[in-house]
Amino acid sequence: MQRPQQRATGARGPMIAWASLSFAAPLLWTSPSLAHAVAGARVFVPTLTMDDPGVADEASLPTIQYQRSGADGGPGPTHEVDIGFEYDKRITEHFGVGINYGLNIYQTDHAKTATGFENLYVTGKYQAYVNAEHEFIASVGLVREFGGTATVHEGGDQYGSTAPTVYVGKGLGDLPIGLLRGFGVTGELSYDIADVKLKGVSSTDPTTGFSTVTYNNGGNNQWSGGLSLQYNMNYLKNNVKDYGLPDFINRLVPTLEVTWSSPAGSPSTQGTQLLYAPGVFYMADEWDFGIEALIPGNKATGTNVGAIAQFHVFLDDMFPTSLGKPLFN
Repeated sequence: MQRPQQRATGARGPMIAWASLSFAAPLLWTSPSLAHAVAGARVFVPTLTMDDPGVADEASLPTIQYQRSGADGGPGPTHEVDIGFEYDKRITEHFGVGINYGLNIYQTDHAKTATGFENLYVTGKYQAYVNAEHEFIASVGLVREFGGTATVHEGGDQYGSTAPTVYVGKGLGDLPIGLLRGFGVTGELSYDIADVKLKGVSSTDPTTGFSTVTYNNGGNNQWSGGLSLQYNMNYLKNNVKDYGLPDFINRLVPTLEVTWSSPAGSPSTQGTQLLYAPGVFYMADEWDFGIEALIPGNKATGTNVGAIAQFHVFLDDMFPTSLGKPLFN
């Protein structure tokens, strides 16, 4: 399980990017294990801006995201650093629960540094189907954002939301396409239902005649999702052809993630947002490290390139008979 797509502080749509992402996990193996998002010989990287299709015992310690925003007529540009933590626990072999929480730090030139917590997210996910021969995996889940657990006076969301979500993964190793068999794809699609709907109230200044719209702290229902394209060097070595590359290279997984969100109704304070996140993961035996650039795909997402990095540990590999095993077999 992975950190859910989060909302930009003070707004409700995952900027999917600076979607408080907090500048919104990955996997590992030397030879495929039975943990994590696995379908046959294929192990899927859990990615950083979207969730993976598997259920596992793991933790992110931490996820760090950086983004710079423009001055917008203020005292200077703002530098945002978001630090997130995640813990995922299998209840049964195929059902797990994930908890995500984080801290946002804002530093504006010539102004005092501000900090604030994000809302707490809890995800329940059921791994519904695995086809080992065709390297296919599918899961369903429910992501709950608990409103009021953020630092509201620093822009955190006052209200929460609930998002039914589907997750899929497909490896290309069963296709007769040569070296391209090393590729795998994952996808996620969710519909976010806000606890309190966004409403705008129009008012007209009797002196100037100018009209303004004031919004409450609610949010839009919205669609959001993502796709990842990942090339697994370890899969290439073990299942396609061993080129005798150094072990460091064989543990890399170059990845491209594309995530988006779009309001499902009006009014809306944000339009459709699109984010590209190219990067690479290094997969050790019991931990994983991933780093990606965060590149806005349109003006609604922003104009500055950010970055996200994550250190992930796999408790089911580290402690397979205790902390890393399901509560109920």
